[in-house]
Amino acid sequence: MPPKEQFILQPQWLAALYNTLPYLIWSAMHLVPAFYYYDHFMLPSWLWVILPLWGLPYTLRPAVMDFVSLSKRPEWYHRLGVDVIQDYVQHGGMVNRLIRRRYPAYRIVYDKATVRKQLSASYMFERFHLGMLLLFGALSVHAVSGRCWKWALLLLLSNGMYNVYPILLQQFIRLRLKRLLQ
Repeated sequence: MPPKEQFILQPQWLAALYNTLPYLIWSAMHLVPAFYYYDHFMLPSWLWVILPLWGLPYTLRPAVMDFVSLSKRPEWYHRLGVDVIQDYVQHGGMVNRLIRRRYPAYRIVYDKATVRKQLSASYMFERFHLGMLLLFGALSVHAVSGRCWKWALLLLLSNGMYNVYPILLQQFIRLRLKRLLQ
């Protein structure tokens, strides 16, 4: 019988594993209160308002998303601290440093094809968070109309952390990626 080969995680698998933790933490922190509010304070028929709002950004073309982005200059994103947030998210600085300890040559972007792939992914992530921004906005408006002030504040803060900053982060990432294509 041949000796057992040592199990070694490929860099892609290790990246997926490390990226799961920030995703789970951020999602649990912000989605659990939103689902709880919907389940306990809203009628099920509100789903017919919320779901179309969530899907609306998926109709936007990349050119439209670029046109409505905050800025064409990275300095604005630095002033808002978007580059700091980038360290603690999926595929962020902390995760990449952990992977590079074991695989120093690991890179997500290494040629023009991967730059284009990441650009496409950034539009997809921004669309998701734009949809969630609208969804959380509808929940917040419902909370205000029902005079649930604490819930309105919690949902508003969650909306900022879970959606506004990730939207700005995707715009910032695209600025950096587009420079690589020039």
